[in-house]
Amino acid sequence: MTGPATAVSETDLEEIRALFLRQAAGETAHDIAAIEAVLARAPAGQPDPVNFVARAYRFWGREAVVDHFRAVFTGVWRFEPDEGAIRITPLGPDTAHIYAPTRITAGPAGQPGATATYLINEFAIRTPDGWRISAIVPVPAPDGDLA
Repeated sequence: MTGPATAVSETDLEEIRALFLRQAAGETAHDIAAIEAVLARAPAGQPDPVNFVARAYRFWGREAVVDHFRAVFTGVWRFEPDEGAIRITPLGPDTAHIYAPTRITAGPAGQPGATATYLINEFAIRTPDGWRISAIVPVPAPDGDLA
């Protein structure tokens, strides 16, 4: 008898980590197609599961999140997670929390940009297309702490 998955497997954890690292590489490369590829899509008739909530702003829906990245990619933007500190915690058979201390460098085009450390929290969901990112919640790290 087969049925829905009952747990997130080691293979799932590897796929989620690879998904997050594709997102990180896409952000640093200013690659909108890569960002679109990692974000979840709502099945027909279902609510959009994508959001990005930060201290300074909130974006609700996949297109709003993609538009946000389009805007930040016009300037300096680097997203550099501490790969050794990434933690993935299953929350159920189809949901996982990703934690990644990350240095983000941002600023206007033609400027060097400012670097700050964030404790990135994301939620990955299992979709018909595989694991995808549903929510992004960056939290400023105290005193640049990557712990």
